[in-house]
Amino acid sequence: MPHADFAVIGGGPAGASAARRLARRGASVILFERQRMPRPKPCGGAVSERAMAHLGFDVPASLVDAEIFGARVHFGGACAEARLDGRLAILVTRSRFDHFLLQKAEECGARVVWADVKSVEPRPGEVALATSEGRFTVGGAIICEGANRRLSRAVRGLDGPGEHGFCLEADVPVARPDPHADLGDVIEIHFGLVGRGYGWLFHHGSYYSIGVGGMGSRFVDPLGTLRRFAAAQGVDTDGIRPRGCYIPCGGIRRTLCADRLILAGDAAGWVDPFLGEGLAYAIRSGQLAAEAALEASARGDLSRRGLAAYARLCRREFGRDLESALTLSRVAYRWPGLFIRALASREHVLRNYLRVEAGQWTYRRFLLWLLGRAPRLWIQSRRGSKAFSRA
Repeated sequence: MPHADFAVIGGGPAGASAARRLARRGASVILFERQRMPRPKPCGGAVSERAMAHLGFDVPASLVDAEIFGARVHFGGACAEARLDGRLAILVTRSRFDHFLLQKAEECGARVVWADVKSVEPRPGEVALATSEGRFTVGGAIICEGANRRLSRAVRGLDGPGEHGFCLEADVPVARPDPHADLGDVIEIHFGLVGRGYGWLFHHGSYYSIGVGGMGSRFVDPLGTLRRFAAAQGVDTDGIRPRGCYIPCGGIRRTLCADRLILAGDAAGWVDPFLGEGLAYAIRSGQLAAEAALEASARGDLSRRGLAAYARLCRREFGRDLESALTLSRVAYRWPGLFIRALASREHVLRNYLRVEAGQWTYRRFLLWLLGRAPRLWIQSRRGSKAFSRA
């Protein structure tokens, strides 16, 4: 059977980042991806400055559909728009972006096998993989297959209804005349479409990414919600086939390792529980999984205990902040008329939230800042005033 030091299962941003880091450190790596690339991916395509800072290389201008400096947020008839002085994110087409990241891993020596991994079986001294292209053995495996997939069960159980959401997205050619030409360098978010979720409209230049997402049982009619939202935005989705995927809720402590196995990216639940952004966490968790695997291998201990440093590294870098993001999500959706309305009607509230997405603030800092102003926000929401003290 073909053998390598490590297998990485899943060729998305987490998998490509893990494979690149392993290969750069001199390990032999086989990356398994079941779909030939470039392949479509349900996603708005926003890559934050924080995500790009983790890459270690520049994203070519040919992959950048738009540069984003701000956001426009709607809720219950209110609308606020805010911008940062610097760039917040870029918009990319995920099929091309993911393929680019995979090529960067190949450049460093990772071997790509286009195959569906059917099972992973940890054994003494190795992991046996059964795939659609035959059997392989490796010293350890990093599983980056996405949320609630079968291979993750070798490490932990599936997420429950309150621990994951679902999003549905469509790429729609820009209409002529363009009703959303004014978006320019901002993205648009609409809260209130579902109980714990939102809709988005991102202008990629030649097409709109339009989608809806919500949590668990609160999101009962994704397709109908998307169609109604698109119609309200003047976007014709007739003949367009939307794509959907499960999104884990971050901030929940999960089991991340088993003997010779590590979960990264969506498989590990590393996703912003408020807005569902996962690229920055996918890239960084893939890198940290690779580092932990290499260090454990050097010690000759790829047991669950030997790999435990991975969870500590992730929690120290972003896990605690995702817990704060989960608190914010629960507070905001528990009292949307107070906190989400503040995002949609107070420019400086929205601007400070954008600083979180840009990596300038932590969620904990924003949450404490926001809660300190909750009494004034409540008074202003009761009075229906547009004014809000900045003190």
